[in-house]
Amino acid sequence: MSNEYHLADGSPRYGHRTEATPPADQPAPAAGIRVEEAAEGAARLGLDDMAAAIDRRLGSAWADAPDPALAALRKENPEELAAARALVKLHLGSQRQWRMKAQAVRDKQLSEVVKRRKASGNALQILIMRLGLMAALITLPAYIVVTDQDNIVKLLIVGALCFVAALAGGHVVTIRARVPVMPTIRGPWLGELREDVVNATLVAILQNKGAALDRRTAVAGRRGWESIQAAAKAVAALRG
Repeated sequence: MSNEYHLADGSPRYGHRTEATPPADQPAPAAGIRVEEAAEGAARLGLDDMAAAIDRRLGSAWADAPDPALAALRKENPEELAAARALVKLHLGSQRQWRMKAQAVRDKQLSEVVKRRKASGNALQILIMRLGLMAALITLPAYIVVTDQDNIVKLLIVGALCFVAALAGGHVVTIRARVPVMPTIRGPWLGELREDVVNATLVAILQNKGAALDRRTAVAGRRGWESIQAAAKAVAALRG
């Protein structure tokens, strides 16, 4: 996507441009910031990055309550906020589409692990274990239904046993597979990450227009996205 907020020389298309040094409490309009930066970066996140970013956000004091300055910025700039949301949606899609993109990123990251499992024969063993577990869970209830379908109590007991066996067997198969467990991504918390991306995009749009943002508000607007980046870097370091 082309950057409609810059001129050919890289300066902001909108707002007054001056060479004067800004006051200490007010940064100069950041001509070098691309408005797509946060949205493009968020589109490259994997599920593990998302999970780490959510955990980091939940443990951060700044995320306990909305920042008043940031809330006021969003309220005072409805057009720019709508533009930020549209840009984020263009790169991420819906919440479900963003999650699917992150799943694809994770699958690609684990592709080498899967290749090693296949080369060692471990993948075949896991497949056999899964098929055996499925057969066991289907055979016993089917036998009860065929031979004694009127015995509701027996069916309930067998159903409960199959449920426990499925959990235990799945646990064993997961351990033997030696593939990192799929992280749990809760929708509301993922929505908070998305708003962090929107906030960073909003700040970038306003700065490229030459809007006079005080330093505290600009920092608050980018804090969430910077937290996501820090979490993703930590995950990358653990992955090697």
